[in-house]
Amino acid sequence: MIKKTIFLLAILTLTMSTETKAVSNDTSNISKIIAFDWQPISDADKVLQFQKEKDLSKRSIDQAKLAKRHYDDAILLMNNDDYNAAIVEFKAAMKRYKRAKLNDDALNFIRTNMALSYASSGNNEDKAVAERFLNLLTSKVFDENKWTYNIAIAHYLIGNHDDAASLLSSVIRKDEFYFQAYVTLEAIYKNSGNYDDANKVAERMEKAAIRLTKRNNKNLTKENTKKENKKKIRKIEKGIKPDVTNLNIVSKDDHLQFNKVSEIDERSMIQIQEGITEYNLGVAALKNKEYKTAQIHLKNAEKRLKRGKITDDGLNFSRGNLTIAFLATGEKRGIGQAKRYLKNITNKLNKTREWTYNLAVASYAFASKSRGVTRDDFMNKSIKLFQLSIKRDKLFLPAYQNLIYIYRELKEENKALKIQNSFEKSRKQLMQSFSKEEQLAQGNDPYIFRVNVGTFGEFDTPVRLFEEDYLITIPVDEKRTTYLSGMFYNLDDATDYQKRLKKEGYKESFIVGFKNGKKIDL
Repeated sequence: MIKKTIFLLAILTLTMSTETKAVSNDTSNISKIIAFDWQPISDADKVLQFQKEKDLSKRSIDQAKLAKRHYDDAILLMNNDDYNAAIVEFKAAMKRYKRAKLNDDALNFIRTNMALSYASSGNNEDKAVAERFLNLLTSKVFDENKWTYNIAIAHYLIGNHDDAASLLSSVIRKDEFYFQAYVTLEAIYKNSGNYDDANKVAERMEKAAIRLTKRNNKNLTKENTKKENKKKIRKIEKGIKPDVTNLNIVSKDDHLQFNKVSEIDERSMIQIQEGITEYNLGVAALKNKEYKTAQIHLKNAEKRLKRGKITDDGLNFSRGNLTIAFLATGEKRGIGQAKRYLKNITNKLNKTREWTYNLAVASYAFASKSRGVTRDDFMNKSIKLFQLSIKRDKLFLPAYQNLIYIYRELKEENKALKIQNSFEKSRKQLMQSFSKEEQLAQGNDPYIFRVNVGTFGEFDTPVRLFEEDYLITIPVDEKRTTYLSGMFYNLDDATDYQKRLKKEGYKESFIVGFKNGKKIDL
């Protein structure tokens, strides 16, 4: 047996405390714990939680409120050790609670406190009454350790020492750091002459105290590490430069949506139809990066649509794609042509994320080739459009990456960091639950998740491992091989697969993520 003096010395070295589930869950106060110490518990506000609201009439609620007054008064009297007076108040409260027609689960609290009051009254005949109340308790009352502990005290006070010991043992099983239960249980065994079990409880408590100290020290280290990391300057990503040659070109636009079709005459409609045909040819060429051909068709489209009396809002689509077609060539002449179309685009084109983003990239491309006030104006316009495209679709990652690049280019590091934080949050959401198709739709190469099943030797590799899908073998050395299996496009599916592997015995399995063939941090 570990000597009591060594145990107390170990306890006194403990200076940390865990999140308190009870007063005794504080290692710095273990040496001050007194056996059989207990405090009355109220939880009066929890009484009605065991009743269905629809089953409570107005009269029941009123009676419960009146009962609570007596109950609260009784708790105050218990705290003053005036148990006989407390019993009177509890009886008054019980009468009201019964009129409220509360079930046995709801009455657990008052019955426990009545049992404690009768057991502590000093009258031997009251012990039988206390036992009667204890026998009326339902299993619900044992859900919380603090109540179980007080019930154990009640059993001890009326002489049910075995029941008290059993309940205290259950408290310790549920919470190994409930030190008040250890001290009281040890005393019960000692008082009965059972020193073997008393010593076992003392040793068990010492080990729990040491474990708690280690855990607290570990938590303290983590907390300090977090604080240190916060102080460190975060590395900001480079971002991605907006590229006007790498856009998803918008097609199938409704050029007539801003006109009243009924007011368009037959001659104008012919021009419009020819304009739409030219537009579709221009968009097809633009998608194929045939910029010269696209310029010809899109210029014809704008000309015919204009003759068909399409409004400026309806001409946006031709002008927007014309801007992209001229800027994508990189030619100096194309920059001047792009400016004319870019200036005539109205705000109506910014109603969708696709067009808002494409215009943001086009504005940046134009600003990058400009100087002075013109450059500043279009750079600011580009930033606003990128911000608007994020507002339209918070999971469209390229807009974040482009903004990070622009802010860094402008030496605005704080803004770049802010956008990076938002980017990482959105990326995590994509990784967490979006499918491959959904990730691609957001303009990104998909993340792939696999599970590292473990490393095995020649003779201990489970045969069933080779039945797993997408199995990858990675030789570690001549005798050992690491195995990866599964292929998932969201983290939730990979996590479910990992759980299944762990149930099958692969306890050390973990998830690894990849993008573009490179491993990423999870």
